[in-house]
Amino acid sequence: MKEFFKKARRNVLWQAWSLLPKNPKKAVCQCFYGRGWSDSPGAIGAELLSRGYEVYWIVKGEAEAASLPAGAKPLLLESPKAIYHQCTAGIWVDNCRKWAYTQKGRGQLYLQTWHGFPLKRIEGDALEALPPDYIKAARHDSALCDLFLSNSRFLTEIYRKAFWYSGEILEQGLPRNDMLAHPRPEIREKARRALGTPPGKKLLLYAPTFRKDKGLSAYDVDFPRLASALSKRFGGDWQVLLKLHPNIAEKASGMGLDPQLVKNASDYPDIQELYLACDALLTDYSSVMFDYMATGKPCFLYVNDKEAYRGDRNFYFDMEKLPYPLAETNGALEQAVLAFDPQEQEKAEEAFRREFGLRETGNAARAAVDWIEEKQKKERNRP
Repeated sequence: MKEFFKKARRNVLWQAWSLLPKNPKKAVCQCFYGRGWSDSPGAIGAELLSRGYEVYWIVKGEAEAASLPAGAKPLLLESPKAIYHQCTAGIWVDNCRKWAYTQKGRGQLYLQTWHGFPLKRIEGDALEALPPDYIKAARHDSALCDLFLSNSRFLTEIYRKAFWYSGEILEQGLPRNDMLAHPRPEIREKARRALGTPPGKKLLLYAPTFRKDKGLSAYDVDFPRLASALSKRFGGDWQVLLKLHPNIAEKASGMGLDPQLVKNASDYPDIQELYLACDALLTDYSSVMFDYMATGKPCFLYVNDKEAYRGDRNFYFDMEKLPYPLAETNGALEQAVLAFDPQEQEKAEEAFRREFGLRETGNAARAAVDWIEEKQKKERNRP
C-alpha cells in the first residue's frame, strides 16, 4: 500500500508540475538511473557548467552525490525535489530510457546520449528479450527525445530502425570519449592514486558485461597466468583492476580473488578514467571495447561462453569482424597476449572504423551544447 501511494504521488506531481514555466538555463542530467557523475551526461554537464548553466544531477544516495564537481547540485532519485527540477528545467540529458510516467513540456530539450556502440541486439531488434513495460517506456522516451548522440554510421542506423526514433541525430562521437581523444596525464594519475596503485605497477582493466542470469561462472579468468603472460610480453609487474557491470557490481567481493593481484574497481564512478589509468584491457561482449579503441592500447577478448551468450540476444555482426583476438580458454588468452602485435591491432582497428563509420571527434560534448544553444536561440527568436 505504501508503494502504491508513493507511485500515485509521483504521477500526480509529474502531471501538475509539467505545466510550470521552464528555465532555459537549467539542466537536469542523469546517468544509469542515479549513478555518480560520469559517462556522456557528465561530459555534457561539465560543458554546460563551463557556459554558466545551472546543472542538477540525479543520484541514488550520498555516495553518488559525493562524485559531483563544484557547481553541480544533487537531486535524490524520484524525490519531489527531483521531479520539480525536471519539470522546470529547460534541458534534460540522460543515457538511459526515462519511464513512461515522465512528462515533458513545451520549452524543454531532451538529449539522449545512449550508452555505447552495440555488439548484441538491442531495443526493437531484441523485443523477445525485453519486458513489455520496458518497451512501452522506450517508445515513450523516443517520442520525448529531441536529439540522439551517435559515434558511428552504424549506431545512427540502429537508432533509425530499432529505437522508434525519427528525430535529429548528432554524429560527432560520444561525449564521454572526449577525454580519450585528449588524454591528460593528471587524470591517469588521479585514478591511480584513488586506486592505491604503486608507482611503476602496470594495470590491466578487466571489464566484462553481465550475463542474463547475473551469475559469476563466466568470469573464470586465470589471473596469475594472465599476469605472467602480460609481464613476459610487455615487461613490468602487472595488477588487474576488476570492474564488473553495475548490474552485478555488488557481487565482486564474493569472487574470492587474491587482493594482491586483483583489485576491485567496480565502484569507481568513471570507467573512462580507468581507460586512461590502465595499460591494457580485457573484456568480452561489452561495448567498452569500442570506447577503448580510441586509446590505441592493447585489448583482448575472453569469450568462454560465446554460443550461450549469442543465444540470449544474438549479435549484430559476426564476432570475427572485431579487431581484437577472441580467446575461448585461458590457454588461448595467454597465447593471444604473448603474440600481441601493435601494428596488427592498429590495422584491424582502422579497418573496423572504416566498415562501421566509427568516429570520435574529441569535441562531442561541445557540439551537443552548441546544438542546445542554437535551438534555444531559435526558440527565443520565434515570432
